Amino acid sequence: MVNQELLEIEIIYKWNIMGNKACYIINFYLGDRRKTISNYDEDRLCFLKKQIETLYKYPHSLSKIIFNFNFREEDYKHVSEIFKITPKFIQGTEVELNFRLNQGMSYAAWSELFNKYTTQYDYYIFNEDDYFFIENNWDRYLVNKYNSYPDCGYLCPIMREPHRWNQFRKHAGHSVGIASTKNILKLKNGLPHNTPSDYISTEEIQKQFTFAFLEEGLNVYDVRDDYRVAFAWTEDDGNDIWRFFWWNEKDLIQPAFLLFNNNSYNYFELHEGESIREHSVTTVEEALHCYDNKITYYGES
Repeated sequence: MVNQELLEIEIIYKWNIMGNKACYIINFYLGDRRKTISNYDEDRLCFLKKQIETLYKYPHSLSKIIFNFNFREEDYKHVSEIFKITPKFIQGTEVELNFRLNQGMSYAAWSELFNKYTTQYDYYIFNEDDYFFIENNWDRYLVNKYNSYPDCGYLCPIMREPHRWNQFRKHAGHSVGIASTKNILKLKNGLPHNTPSDYISTEEIQKQFTFAFLEEGLNVYDVRDDYRVAFAWTEDDGNDIWRFFWWNEKDLIQPAFLLFNNNSYNYFELHEGESIREHSVTTVEEALHCYDNKITYYGES
């Protein structure tokens, strides 16, 4: 056991000394949700426990892990339990707890924490509490994939092309992702965020969050070349899980819907636009042309 721990520390040291320091920020929310799993209704800290479990299970070389909690007044009863179950280190990586008011949801939390640490880390990986990385060395995959594209601004599980429904803005359809500090600092107004806590305002910020990279000449990519993605539908209507890139056999990340209840949900697959294997991902120039001229990239269906 001691030898394994030493090996993990050595891997992290070698990775960090090469200038690939990655800060992993997960945003937690303990209030009611539009749609969630029964485990969450029974235990509001179940996502925290599962995040800790998966971070122990799958090897990584992270330099810092931050568990951020967007708190409401009624959530303070959970503070002592949060401190009790959260380790100070996971696989040799320091774990920090951060508490803030529930304003601006995940995007404001990510922006504030980036502004706090900025150049202390080379990459920032952003996640929300109900998605879990389930591949060995997933952080190194993200860094290497990000750098495989010379113009990558943001790498996410699913990117969405310009279309009428998103006001012709290419963006990350799955907010989880990675960006380099160097490229975040190119954004004139920093990472887009707002202070309201309603979903409609946040959906708009989600589109602005990564379109801001395109406005600076940086593109948005996803993991379609290597991994399939199960996306949990959070609305009251519609199918429960959307399957993307199912020509791949492995998952990089999974939603709580699957990790806690593997066979309890319906599936839906899209067979158009950016969801098909033959899709040609837009360049920055093509995406901005669509936005400037208010045209879709792959049709009106």
